[in-house]
Amino acid sequence: MIKSKSELEFENEFIEKLTTGTISLPEDQSGRVIKTRLWKYEPSIKTTEQLWQNFKSILEQHNSKSLDGPLSPAEFAQVKKQITDLNTPFQAGQFLYGMNGVSQIEVDMDDGRHVYLTVFDQSQIGAGDTVYQVVNQIQKPAILPGKPNRRFDVTLLINGLPIIQIELKKDTHDANEALNQMHQYITEAQYGDIFSTLQILVGMTPHNTKYMANTTADRFNKEFSFHWQRKNDSTIVRNWEEFTDTVLSIPAAHNLATNYMILDGTPNKEMLKVMRPYQVYATENAIQAIKNRDPDLLLNKLGFIWHITGSGKTITSFKTAWQASNLPTVDKVVFVVDRKNLTRQTLENYRAYDPEYSNGDQDFSSIADTANTRELIKNLKSNSNDIVITSVQKLQRLVRKKNFTAPDKRILFIVDEAHRSTGGEVFREIQKKFKRSSWLGYTGTPLFDDSKGKLKTADIFGKCIHDYTIRNAIADHNVLGFNVDFKTTIEEETVRNKYLPDFYRRQNPDWTEEQIEEKINNITEDDIDDNLNASFYDNNPAHVKAVVADIFKNWRNRSVDGKYNAILTTHVGGNRPSIPMAMMYYDEFQRVNEENRKLGKPTLKVTVSFSMDSTNGENMLKTNQALSRVIDHYNKEFGTSFGLDSVEEYKNDVEDRLKKINREGEPLDLLIVVDQFLTGTDAPELNTLYVDRTLKGASLVQAYSRTNRIHDKFDKPFGHIINYRWPKQNEKLMNEALAIYTDSSFKNLTPSEQEEANVGNKVIAKKFDDVVRDVQEIVGEMRELTANFNHLPYSENEKYRFADLLTDYNKGIAMLKQYPEDSESKYGGYNPDFPERMIAALGMNLDEQEQLETVLTHEIKEFIGKKTGIPVSDLDLRVIHIKDVIVNYDYLTEQLENLLNQIHENEMENAKTTETNIRKFANSLDDRRYARSIHSTADAIVSRQFPRVGSKFHYPYKLKSSEEVIKQAEQTVRENIFEKFIQEWGLQDIISAASLNRMTANHVFGEQDLDEANRLTNLLREGQQQYKEKAVSDKVRALTRIKYRNELRRSLTDLADKMVSE
Repeated sequence: MIKSKSELEFENEFIEKLTTGTISLPEDQSGRVIKTRLWKYEPSIKTTEQLWQNFKSILEQHNSKSLDGPLSPAEFAQVKKQITDLNTPFQAGQFLYGMNGVSQIEVDMDDGRHVYLTVFDQSQIGAGDTVYQVVNQIQKPAILPGKPNRRFDVTLLINGLPIIQIELKKDTHDANEALNQMHQYITEAQYGDIFSTLQILVGMTPHNTKYMANTTADRFNKEFSFHWQRKNDSTIVRNWEEFTDTVLSIPAAHNLATNYMILDGTPNKEMLKVMRPYQVYATENAIQAIKNRDPDLLLNKLGFIWHITGSGKTITSFKTAWQASNLPTVDKVVFVVDRKNLTRQTLENYRAYDPEYSNGDQDFSSIADTANTRELIKNLKSNSNDIVITSVQKLQRLVRKKNFTAPDKRILFIVDEAHRSTGGEVFREIQKKFKRSSWLGYTGTPLFDDSKGKLKTADIFGKCIHDYTIRNAIADHNVLGFNVDFKTTIEEETVRNKYLPDFYRRQNPDWTEEQIEEKINNITEDDIDDNLNASFYDNNPAHVKAVVADIFKNWRNRSVDGKYNAILTTHVGGNRPSIPMAMMYYDEFQRVNEENRKLGKPTLKVTVSFSMDSTNGENMLKTNQALSRVIDHYNKEFGTSFGLDSVEEYKNDVEDRLKKINREGEPLDLLIVVDQFLTGTDAPELNTLYVDRTLKGASLVQAYSRTNRIHDKFDKPFGHIINYRWPKQNEKLMNEALAIYTDSSFKNLTPSEQEEANVGNKVIAKKFDDVVRDVQEIVGEMRELTANFNHLPYSENEKYRFADLLTDYNKGIAMLKQYPEDSESKYGGYNPDFPERMIAALGMNLDEQEQLETVLTHEIKEFIGKKTGIPVSDLDLRVIHIKDVIVNYDYLTEQLENLLNQIHENEMENAKTTETNIRKFANSLDDRRYARSIHSTADAIVSRQFPRVGSKFHYPYKLKSSEEVIKQAEQTVRENIFEKFIQEWGLQDIISAASLNRMTANHVFGEQDLDEANRLTNLLREGQQQYKEKAVSDKVRALTRIKYRNELRRSLTDLADKMVSE
């Protein structure tokens, strides 16, 4: 057996790896420079003040031309203030970027001068006078009262400022534990002061490492922590040495913390983002292709990047555009999208990511909008290196102008999906007009060989230079798979007995009734779909009513009790208008809402989005009247004031509510569309797409992908897709589309093989019954470990195994609760009104389920909390209850009142039942501190410690609130404990129980902090004068004076530890 390294040994080896090795200027085979510099270890830096002095020295050295000597205390205080005033990692990122990549600090010098001191210069990454240092075991005193002092494992400093924080764990632990530890530090405000500048957090064990962007406590989410991957085959880098060489060497670490960070300034959601490995590699490939362009060619097709929708394509394209705009061989970058609404979305995203667009001032933005072709040509001719965002439609109108001449510039066109709607022909027209231009494509759904006459993506842009498919993204947990239902609103009996006989009579007038009956008796489900034409569904009120009823019936499951929202898309065939069908849905939702309102049932906030009609066609008046009616209702619902003169603003507001950007108003529950919002819309809190139409190929993948954004690993395990037409046909189309965009070679597979591939690659979620069977196995193993859910496992290893199983169990339960009832399922789906059915299906009874989800869950949390030193309330172990727990504090008040009266009247049998009820209530609470208070109160009442003899309780006692008893009982119990301690150690007449309680109230677990104002020293000195006579404990009286002092100090600290941990 190989002995695992201690954390200290691991830390020493890690630092040695960072600070030694060969400087290698040539690039390795993967194209990444390994080491151009080495980190310098600074063993003497161990405190925050020493960090400040180190930073001060470097700052003075780098700005010696602006300074006459060292900064005075008053001058450096200004520097420290500007850094310590950085309240969020996002603000720190803005500070570190500065303007044009140069970060500076303003200082008013003592001699009256006003100087700018340079902190960072991004042009000096891995070069110039940039200083790279590594420190370890930095001591951090507690910031918040009651929190412990901390030590940070390893910190990487660039120019003296902490940029990357690494917490190490030995092999028996998980990298997530290190991330949890840093989350704890964030909640304790430890990443303030000079550590305000931290950008990246790394959790490392010898065989696993994850990294993530620094964040605020409320936005900390390990779903956005990533493994590094090898460039050649996308396999995960788990070995710490390889990760250190690949990611934490110089300049790679500096690049990751600067060039591959995103400052996301989305209003109300400002945060730092760090790029994933595939985004970094794609950006590197794109920039290399741009650098390698042939200057003699009139048209350079640089290639295209295939990244599946939902995998962060916008971030990747932005970084490419941003870096390219600073290349000397590029005069202008133009980002091209399809349609106006995507131009607006891209503009908002790009400006949110623009580090210089911090205050909404367009004068400081490097992103240029193009409201019309006049602005477009003006921006193209401009000598600035701004990134121009426009639509393919504007470009097409521009190049078709008779007097248009393209500017003589080296323009880089970066195209996002716009070639899809045009089929590529428009781009040939545009490409001919722009000489010396280069073209780079980004797509989640490239056009392949079988595109029926359309130009392939490779024809427009050149070869694929990086790909990241659905299979890659799901395997890496960067997008979600899909839970797809195929429903029909028509009973099979109705189809067979009414529709099909009429259909065959019309189609085959010479058939006899016997022939028709034989045909129907032998028809398959596929045949039924084939023989149902669109008119069976289109504009059919009964069909619409059935769809809306299904949405309302299963809303609670699919939306996770309203946490997530949805889109419904419908389309009418035969070149007939689809808006009337969308309005039919809208009106049915409003009808059901009104009905539910009267009955006191839940309602949904629903609207519909389509464009105003200005065609002068026959449907124009009806379309615009419908839109006006929708907007009027929307205004009443949300307190807005849109009209037909502000339809675009209405659509923007709808999109913001769908994305939950508009936090001031209510979010939208469901949006009805025909084609809008099915591409490009990035809404992580949208989890369901209702489909009343036929989707196929790239359109299907794009539409489904509205639901695949990562958000919450428990509440959003997949995107829901519910199809309401032609179930068999649409299932085939889905399997074909998803298989091809998983791997283009899958187009040659049979339909059953495509379905198997989709399930195998987790593109399609498991069926309800399969998930039940998975959870049954978990329950079975937990049952074995816990002796039928009676107690935690005895061994430490088995306890950790149980904790892992419990996490998997909770994920499984969260998933199962989102499946609706299903009569065809063996286990029937999940009905929130009858949770007992699922409990039974998983092989448990109600008592076992309750014991598992309350007592055992809380006990394993307490075990892990003690082992890790993390408070139980901060542990990342979430409980998903099969049966929702309703916390009824009136019930608790009633039970405590009963217990008080029953103990007073000596009704001990009744009191025993009541005590059990109280403890079961406490066990159901996730707030374990409050649960312990309830247990302590019950103990105090049953043992007659509370109420105290002589207290003013009049029986039968009527309790107003459980709180009044719990607080009094806790106080009584604590004072009794301290009174007993005083008697045991002979401290009578020196200190009271109340004073001892106050003395230990602010104690921090594990710390020696009881001697404030010499209180403990005085207590020890006075106690040793009288303990021989007054201590009631024979063992205490037998101690020598020296041993008495030592043992009293230890015992009081242990007691204080116990009191604060309970």
